[in-house]
Amino acid sequence: MIPMKKMKNESGWADLGLNFSLARTTSSSAKAEKTVENKIETDDDNFELFDAKSRKTKDLSGILEACRPTKAAELSVSKQKQNEIVEWLTSEATTGRSRILLLSGTSGSGKTIALKVLAEEHDFNVIEWISPIDSAYSNDIKYLNQNDKFVEFLVRVTRYNSVFGRSRKRLLLVKDIPNIYFMDTNGFHEVLRQYMKLGRQPLVFVCADSESSRMMYSLFPPEIVEELEIDRINIPSTTPTAMKNMLKRISKILNAKFGDLIDVTQSVIDEVLSNSIGDVRSTILNTIFASLKVSNDGSKNDCGSREESLGLLHGIGRVINPKRIVDGNKWKFTHDPDDIAAYFRSQSRIFFNFLQENYLNTMEKIEQVERCAEILSLADTISIEYREANLINVNLSMCIRGVMVNNEKPLTKWNPVRKPKRGDAEMQRDTGIAEEQFYTKIINPGKYPCDLNVDYNVKE
Repeated sequence: MIPMKKMKNESGWADLGLNFSLARTTSSSAKAEKTVENKIETDDDNFELFDAKSRKTKDLSGILEACRPTKAAELSVSKQKQNEIVEWLTSEATTGRSRILLLSGTSGSGKTIALKVLAEEHDFNVIEWISPIDSAYSNDIKYLNQNDKFVEFLVRVTRYNSVFGRSRKRLLLVKDIPNIYFMDTNGFHEVLRQYMKLGRQPLVFVCADSESSRMMYSLFPPEIVEELEIDRINIPSTTPTAMKNMLKRISKILNAKFGDLIDVTQSVIDEVLSNSIGDVRSTILNTIFASLKVSNDGSKNDCGSREESLGLLHGIGRVINPKRIVDGNKWKFTHDPDDIAAYFRSQSRIFFNFLQENYLNTMEKIEQVERCAEILSLADTISIEYREANLINVNLSMCIRGVMVNNEKPLTKWNPVRKPKRGDAEMQRDTGIAEEQFYTKIINPGKYPCDLNVDYNVKE
């Protein structure tokens, strides 16, 4: 790590400076030359052993890298959203002044890869912020906290060109915001204000737009978005058609390059698509693991693992159509509610949203609907406290058990599982924000310029 020292800086940034030590540079150059000489002496016949691609053939990261789209036609993001990103890159990002974009969307919708591919096609050099690992304190090297490291990153990128850069146009990408800003939002807002004044490159923040993540609303409140003129592009979940085309593309790649490990068949694709919820990343991983070639030789591994893989749609069906085993005056569920909850702990919010959308399909009496609605309302309130992992598990188990117990005789008819309507929730949220701003302007007109023609005089 390059030694840091404090310098007086009248530019408004934090007290950060660079000390390019000649001795350190000379030592590094000597090591580099020695390394190059050792590589040159290597036998040419064994040069294939150092091929990076051959080393990553059986590595999961290499498999995922092979599935990475390289052009806009291979992206799973819709053409409309691609055009919005391209328009921002060509109009806002090339104005010569700093601009900030908030790229939001559901987890796994392809936000980051779409931005990288489209930026590279338009001759942008994407520089991504990666949270560094804290190192031990040393007397020779000044310790920097997360805030100082993030500011240093912005200063370096916006002021100094890379000698390895292929393009003079640069794009800053921040996907992993330092955790310190969640406790100090005012400090984060001040960094954004300073960057808008002194920065020279476009800055993009990628945020997961989910109800369990409050990052976008705590770090980017409406007043900051309005003050800094932050642009926003929302990427929706991947459509089934786009997901199907994506699986067809990667199936050819996997079978061609990794045929000794993976065999992607049409039955695997159909099964993965039936359980897909618009998450591209999860769909690709499920396809890879479902297509692995497993040898049948050897004894069975009795490790106590589950004997089946329960999909999302099947899990919803078991909850809204509960089957019971009656034994005299006693009964029990065919499928244990706790076992169902154990399958969906990692995606409890998604399961809860699907359950809210579909539980009315099999209810016979209004009394059952009332009790289930009360349980779901309570579960919705508890789910706000997303930081407690144990509370999330208990909440999911309570919700599933409550719906199954109250649905004594589910209606027997064809009821396809419907996807939750996120648009309604977003509309209610936007309406609530607009209503709050409306009354704030009336109550405190000095803080926000009121453009409403409101007559405060009382007429007799």
